[in-house]
Amino acid sequence: MSKNILELKDVEFSYGSKKVLNNISFNIKEGSFSVLLGLNGAGKSTVFSLITRLLKLQVGKININQYPINEYSKALKDIGIVFQEPTLDLDLTVKQNLYYYGSLKGLNFKQTLESIGDEIVRLELQDSLDTPARRLNGGHRRRVEILRALINRPKLLLLDEPTVGLDLKSRFDILEYVRDLVKRENLSVLWITHLFDEVNEEDDISFIKTGQIVEAGIVKDIVAKYEKENLVETFNHLVR
Repeated sequence: MSKNILELKDVEFSYGSKKVLNNISFNIKEGSFSVLLGLNGAGKSTVFSLITRLLKLQVGKININQYPINEYSKALKDIGIVFQEPTLDLDLTVKQNLYYYGSLKGLNFKQTLESIGDEIVRLELQDSLDTPARRLNGGHRRRVEILRALINRPKLLLLDEPTVGLDLKSRFDILEYVRDLVKRENLSVLWITHLFDEVNEEDDISFIKTGQIVEAGIVKDIVAKYEKENLVETFNHLVR
């Protein structure tokens, strides 16, 4: 039986007097592609920020690979992060961006490239290593950010709206690559999105509405439970 690589239990969060998360609980199993689906403003990015410690946990529990989030040196060492907003240094080359991040993980230049050598090829970035990030298109910049997140071989990959602003081909190239990572590396993924077409019927999914998880499980099982034709109809029933 697969263990939980990520656990959120009774998590609540407020900005001042405004509560934005209310009793959030869900789990991500080891080696699974899991989706957090909700409208803009539902609380998805707040969940992401708590898991990555951009925000401090106020109420509840978060465990990563069985370590409490407050033991951040242990909990965060096993995660890779792709933020919604671009985070590359555009004046550095691809290689320099990777080297800088690798150094933060305690790796030298050689170790950094060795840790992601195969993925450089799979992402078709081998000819772009000496290219300044500024000269890459949006899709390839996002590939570099995913590649960077894989340095030091994390067990959990967190992606917050990773395809926003990309063209259709770039979106689905990235989605296909990440799904393949799950299969090849037994990597656990939390894919945060508001886009229905990025979700498969076999995915684990949690629906979030105004700071609450209103349903969770396998997509096809939830669709059947509510006797709907598809995910869009189910989402409209649960969230709108």
